[in-house]
Amino acid sequence: MKLKEVNSVMKKYGLAWENQDTHLILECFTKNGVYQESPLSKPYKGHKEINDFWKKVVCKKTQNIQFKLKKTYLSADSTTGFAEWECKNEYADQKNHMAGIMILKMKNSKITHLNEYWNTIIEK
Repeated sequence: MKLKEVNSVMKKYGLAWENQDTHLILECFTKNGVYQESPLSKPYKGHKEINDFWKKVVCKKTQNIQFKLKKTYLSADSTTGFAEWECKNEYADQKNHMAGIMILKMKNSKITHLNEYWNTIIEK
């Protein structure tokens, strides 16, 4: 894995989130990729489960999404990527400011496993 691959897939991920684009988010993942949206939630495995989650949560319940990719890193052995990010959006009629980190495993420039850790504050 290379740092430019992490940057590239995270920029695509951000565009998919902002545009609520299910096709683009699936382009970020391998066919059997795993999306762990938060540490204690059920992982979404494969394009069908990721697509279903994305449509239900991102497309139907979230609006006015503004994603900002911050710093990205690569582990010393180049097997794991890390990406810091921020996002503002409206979810469940609340304005949210989120910050988080994604931990990525990749193959052929696509995500095989993504763990996401984030925190949200509600803006007034």
